[in-house]
Amino acid sequence: MRDPYLYPNTNIHINIAGIRNKELLKAYTAKHFALSMLKLQREPIVFNSSFDFLRLHEALFNMVFPWAGEIRTINIKNSLFILGEDLVQYADYENIHLELEQIDHYFFKLPWGKYDLENFINHLADLLVDLWVIHPLREGNTRTLIVFMDLFSRQYNYHINLKKFNEHQEYFRNALIWGAYGELFNLKDILSKIIK
Repeated sequence: MRDPYLYPNTNIHINIAGIRNKELLKAYTAKHFALSMLKLQREPIVFNSSFDFLRLHEALFNMVFPWAGEIRTINIKNSLFILGEDLVQYADYENIHLELEQIDHYFFKLPWGKYDLENFINHLADLLVDLWVIHPLREGNTRTLIVFMDLFSRQYNYHINLKKFNEHQEYFRNALIWGAYGELFNLKDILSKIIK
């Protein structure tokens, strides 16, 4: 089945600017992502639901992808170096809405504002992994998750040390992968080093 998010016979995502070159699209996306981040610093999204994650994606990528903020309509899987020949199979697209509702039912009813740092990190690690495993968007899930982590933490008066995060950034995706397999130690270790 042809991927409706890609230009035919390419691996380039359909984009608002009509760019058909991967490197140019990468630069274009980075520029607009940075501009969107500046706006979000001034006008942060308040997260009351996992569906606000979709709003965040739209805010970050609405100048890049015509489908920004929309739940993907195909199944995707990813071959990641850390897993060797194994694949990460994300949530079936037909179940994404239900799975986001389940996140709301559990995580968005927790008393986040009452947690000390250790409990905040423990629950945040679980929430980040669950959102990442669902992978509700066709492209930009991990970038959106990183911004979500920052804004969500600030919502509860915690702060992400961006310098520290940059030191651990290359390990962050690997920690999410291990988390998807039930091993959260690495992710919690990173969070404990970057959240104050």
